[in-house]
Amino acid sequence: MKKGILSLVVISLIATSCSSVKIIGSVNMLSHRNVNTQTEYQLLTSYAGGSPKERKKSKAVTIEDAIDQTVKKVAGGEYLMNAKIYQIIKGRKMFYFCEGDVWGSKANISYRGFKVGDKVIVDGVVNTIATIKSLKDDKTCFIIRVNGVIEEVKYDRISKAE
Repeated sequence: MKKGILSLVVISLIATSCSSVKIIGSVNMLSHRNVNTQTEYQLLTSYAGGSPKERKKSKAVTIEDAIDQTVKKVAGGEYLMNAKIYQIIKGRKMFYFCEGDVWGSKANISYRGFKVGDKVIVDGVVNTIATIKSLKDDKTCFIIRVNGVIEEVKYDRISKAE
């Protein structure tokens, strides 16, 4: 009797912990923002949003949120080309994620007010002035210190220097 109950519990845990991924659409261009026809856009990154790690982290409950999550991870991102939209069912919850090529304008790329070439102060210590070398994603950027050391830092750790 106990083995029967135990096996029923194990089977139900396995059934509820499983998730399924299903493609629900494939489109040439995907954006819910206005795209300026006068701006010359260029490819910023290919296949953004499609890694298994990004799929697991996706908590977008709408397709719009999924588009935002994918586009905003790339500094300067404006829209997706050659995009695919997926639906993830985890237990009783449903989430979405998108993958595709992120396009945007390389001119004037900034994130959180920072752009390549800005002088920044690290961790609030005035004598730690560095220069932003590149904007990696929505969480971190690369800085180059005065001694030439390149370091990846979170945006929360830096502030603009005058």
